[in-house]
Amino acid sequence: MLEDKNYIIGTAARKIEYDVYEENKVLNAKKKQRNNNKVKRKVIFCLLFVFAMGSLAMYRYSRITEMNYEIDRQLKAYEEIKNENIRIKVEIENSIDIQKIKEFAEKELGMHKPDKHQIVYVKVPQSDFTIVSEAAKQEEMKNAGIFSAFISKVNLLASLLY
Repeated sequence: MLEDKNYIIGTAARKIEYDVYEENKVLNAKKKQRNNNKVKRKVIFCLLFVFAMGSLAMYRYSRITEMNYEIDRQLKAYEEIKNENIRIKVEIENSIDIQKIKEFAEKELGMHKPDKHQIVYVKVPQSDFTIVSEAAKQEEMKNAGIFSAFISKVNLLASLLY
């Protein structure tokens, strides 16, 4: 069904081409005022929206700046604590005296140097070192064997693909 703009939909009556607003000056002025009010509302809404977005951006940048200041304060505090820690370590190292430690161990803890009959010397044969070296060499050979086996498997797979 074709819609003709000259007829009212669903009836056989023709539309009247009469606009009340064109002839009546009061109604025409009211119609223009309504249209102007709509435009004004749109402009005000757009201005409020732009203001809100600008405020949001300014708030975001102010928060970022505030966080950067806080990070800077924390870094300064960290540096102060680190410098204090280094100063205390140096102070401790300078205050250590072997004679004071020896006196404290002898008097307070009851420690003393061992007598000659309490000292036991242990001889470590040189063969122990070679056994450790041989075990390390065998482990290295075992790992190298696994690696070479892996390489050969990869080469075999590559030859099958080509």
